[in-house]
Amino acid sequence: MSVYTTLSQADMEALLAQFDLGELLSFKGIEAGIENTNYFVTSQQQACVLTVFEHHQSDEVREFVRFALHLGSKGLLVPAPIADRQGQWLHTVHGKPAILCPLLQGHHISAPGDDHCYAIGAALANLHLAAADLAQERTDPRGFDWWQSMHASLGQSLSSDEQNLLADEVAHQRQQRAQWHELPQGWIHSDLFHDNALFVDNEQGAEVGAILDLYNACQGPWLYDLAIVANDWCCAANGQWHDGLVEALKAGYQSVRPFTDAEQAGWSLVLRAAALRFWLSRLLTQQLQQQQGGEMALQKDPAEYRDKLLLRRQSNNA
Repeated sequence: MSVYTTLSQADMEALLAQFDLGELLSFKGIEAGIENTNYFVTSQQQACVLTVFEHHQSDEVREFVRFALHLGSKGLLVPAPIADRQGQWLHTVHGKPAILCPLLQGHHISAPGDDHCYAIGAALANLHLAAADLAQERTDPRGFDWWQSMHASLGQSLSSDEQNLLADEVAHQRQQRAQWHELPQGWIHSDLFHDNALFVDNEQGAEVGAILDLYNACQGPWLYDLAIVANDWCCAANGQWHDGLVEALKAGYQSVRPFTDAEQAGWSLVLRAAALRFWLSRLLTQQLQQQQGGEMALQKDPAEYRDKLLLRRQSNNA
């Protein structure tokens, strides 16, 4: 959600003129995130977020939105686009697909506690179950096959030790492929970092207000989705677990959908895989950002997930 496509006042006014939202009052680029261009847009009638998709085609965006609309029909608070006067919600800005969504209420948290982890665990389980009857499928574009095909080229700038670590972990995951097939599967968010959730104030404790950024949603093991959350919400940047957070996350999830025996046995495997996936993804993003620049491109260090992978491997071996 950095700014790669810079939009002018005239660009914003031309886009907004297609909607029944009144005149443009203000707009501002959003720095958080790394892949798409996002702006806060305020009109006379509504506060919105404009997303310009930098790496997705229009057909892919339609898939994301079908997913969001399906979750919304089940009562989940997720961003869904606003239709213009012609009933169209998918637009083109500077030759790229774009959508305008209402600004959802709530606030981000910078340091999740056990109550936040319990709440997001339960919310993720509800998302998994709510999407279970959605017929459309989408293969994970950065899943198992992608790890196998991309690790060598993405690791070219790394040290020999790091390249060996990547190759060894990819080989380990390939050897455990049968265990992956035993895990319950379905639609997953696949990018539920703590900056992709909003919380609302509640005297009874933390309450998830909305789950954001559904643009990586795809098919995958539900436990793997939870491991992605754990590797961001429940530990420090160096990978060290914070006391009690993983336990709270898993308890929240299982309050809605208990683990199967295969999931109980597969936790260490998916934690390693989730760390591998985001090490590779950040290496790719680093390359893309160097190629295309960005007015407010947020930099995320790939080495963070290298370190997390090392710790998850050590814990698994222990």
